[in-house]
Amino acid sequence: MCAHFIMIPKEELEQLIAVIQGNLAARTPVDVAALYPHAYPRAEVPVIQMHFGQLEINPMTWGYPVAWQKDVLFNTKMETALGMQKNMWSESIQHRRCIVPSLGFFEPHRKDTHASAKTGKPIKDQYLFQFPDSGVVWMAAIFEESNFSIMTTAPNPWVKNIHPRMPVVLRRDELGTWLHGDFASLAERNSVALDSRKVA
Repeated sequence: MCAHFIMIPKEELEQLIAVIQGNLAARTPVDVAALYPHAYPRAEVPVIQMHFGQLEINPMTWGYPVAWQKDVLFNTKMETALGMQKNMWSESIQHRRCIVPSLGFFEPHRKDTHASAKTGKPIKDQYLFQFPDSGVVWMAAIFEESNFSIMTTAPNPWVKNIHPRMPVVLRRDELGTWLHGDFASLAERNSVALDSRKVA
């Protein structure tokens, strides 16, 4: 599951959208990633939607509020949303898809831990995942009104030894497929290479 990623501010996203729609090259340097804001569930995040054939940036809150629990549902399993049986995600994945741009996402290690600097208690090691070219990591998501949830899938070879799930990460040339194409074909991410490094 993904509960933490590096956000890209709206002003820079506007420049990226202009570049994408002009089919030009764009690259965000990884060495400035530490200067960017980090997003967690319930944060307001700029996301990308398709509106009348044009990419549009809108602020949304990360997580679907639900009546049966205090916390929001901030991830959605691709397998569940695409299931034959109608569920709470069905309408969103069929009609309300969006994209969350980031400079990388974090996952805790399956078992490796270290002592917390604050409490001394063991906490799981955290890893940052990014594209090898240090570019934008686009994550598939769905939305309901002003709330969004990041899609997750089975881990690919670069993630599976660290965490049992991963976001549905998209290459730039797959953005249109997620927004208005054969989006189900994007569930399997085994060919999408990722770099990782331990950050805590």
